[in-house]
Amino acid sequence: MRRVGFVTVAVLLVVGGVGVSAAQSTVALRRNAVVRVVEKVRPSVVNIKALSLVQVPRRSLFDQLFSGTWGMDPTLQRAQSLGSGVIISAKGYVVTNEHVVEGASQISVTLVDGRELGASVVGSDLENDLALLHLEIEDKHGPLPYLALTPRSDLMVGEEAVAIGNPFGLQSTVTAGVISALNRTVTSPRSGRTYTDFIQTDASINPGNSGGALVDIAGDLVGINSAIIESAQGIGFAIPASRARRVVDDLLRFGHVRPLWMGVVFRSVSAHGKDVLPGSVQRGILVRNVLTDSPAGHAGLRPGDLVIEVDDKPVRSVAQLRTRVASMSAGGSLRLTVVGAQGQSAVTLTPTRPPSDIGRRVLDHYLGVIVGDSRGGVVVRQVRSGSPADETGLRPGDLVLAVHGQQVNTISDVDRVVASDPDASSILMAVGRGGYAYNLTFPLDE
Repeated sequence: MRRVGFVTVAVLLVVGGVGVSAAQSTVALRRNAVVRVVEKVRPSVVNIKALSLVQVPRRSLFDQLFSGTWGMDPTLQRAQSLGSGVIISAKGYVVTNEHVVEGASQISVTLVDGRELGASVVGSDLENDLALLHLEIEDKHGPLPYLALTPRSDLMVGEEAVAIGNPFGLQSTVTAGVISALNRTVTSPRSGRTYTDFIQTDASINPGNSGGALVDIAGDLVGINSAIIESAQGIGFAIPASRARRVVDDLLRFGHVRPLWMGVVFRSVSAHGKDVLPGSVQRGILVRNVLTDSPAGHAGLRPGDLVIEVDDKPVRSVAQLRTRVASMSAGGSLRLTVVGAQGQSAVTLTPTRPPSDIGRRVLDHYLGVIVGDSRGGVVVRQVRSGSPADETGLRPGDLVLAVHGQQVNTISDVDRVVASDPDASSILMAVGRGGYAYNLTFPLDE
């Protein structure tokens, strides 16, 4: 009996060992490239909960008529938004979408391991729909996992991609697919700005995924997910790491994004329209105006020049060039292929920060109007004869009430507003005269 028992136990040990070994082998086989990426990346992707107070108008007629009297302010309600974010530094910096934390009075961030940390906004940028947060960390929390936000220029259409975020509040959701396309043109419904560099993927990106990570099969961060088209089915978009890196650098240094300035107004043209283009050129961007003593002026650009390539790649629209500039850091240069009166040539354009008097310079050069400070606000001092301002009917004594929809009370306000988009293709002004206000639009690219 003892021998039988011994044999039985031995057989069970052998069979059990084979089973464990087989299971381990199966696990090793199933741990494919996507699984390994998720294991590496997921700890760096966080859940963001942003709380804010919103005013809700009173519903009754009495409340509507007497709201604000006797201390009756509109009711305040707590609103909560959920989104995703990516830790990009061991120091606790988190990048997410601007709309996730817009107007938030309290922000909490939950890590995959369950830790919940408070966070504050370092800065945000509506134009790019990006925000930078800083976690409230202590030594007891231990080191933070993070993904480096490094500009990428070698993405390939068809390569595998993994999106990680918190769609619909479901934490650490993973979707996999491929890079469907690069340099997609997408218009932000929030800012109205058109960008031509979005990464398109078929990895599902739904509301709540906003601000999460899009990584390649090596686990490197290539983009910040954006549910920019909420109704899209099977189509997701991500802000490329190069543009996100530029925005984050400015937010860290200045607390806001400081746009670069070229000092030129372009217009997109094509051979299929009414434009007559030289030789076999089909598309390009036409130089319409050049501000004196500007980067474009120093590069030698002149009205009538046609830019057909930027950094040796065909340029088809003004939006394409503006997106390229939005991804650049100060000090970088653009190589432009230009067709002008003297034939084809290559010029180097180095965008810079706008000068402190950019608003006054733009109004003077493009519109022919000189403004100054007065007790009543910003007043028109002089209108040049034959200028667009003169043809529109502006005259000395008129008040400039707003520029690009933003109220201005001093010349410094004008400079600040224009500096936010120094190469705009039009100037929108609200002008006051005799108790009346007039909205005037001055196209600069016609």
